[in-house]
Amino acid sequence: MEKAHQLVAARRKSTAVVLGNLTLANIRHRDLDTATSYLHQAISVIERTRAGGGLNLAFAAARELRPWSDRPAVQDVNERLLTLMTP
Repeated sequence: MEKAHQLVAARRKSTAVVLGNLTLANIRHRDLDTATSYLHQAISVIERTRAGGGLNLAFAAARELRPWSDRPAVQDVNERLLTLMTP
């Protein structure tokens, strides 16, 4: 997790891709708390950099989180993603 914080501080577009991939890996291991934490971090980077690759991964992660859409943590990241799409 410390590495992720260092990545976010770097503010590079590639950071959003790394965090997006970490999100997907944790979803597939059913570690939703860690997955949503990484996804929040990825969204923060995307908000600053408008990283297209990271955005694609973030939405892919949101699709994989659908089975848990009733969980507040999942609802929070979905709301943040929707906010990204508003002009």
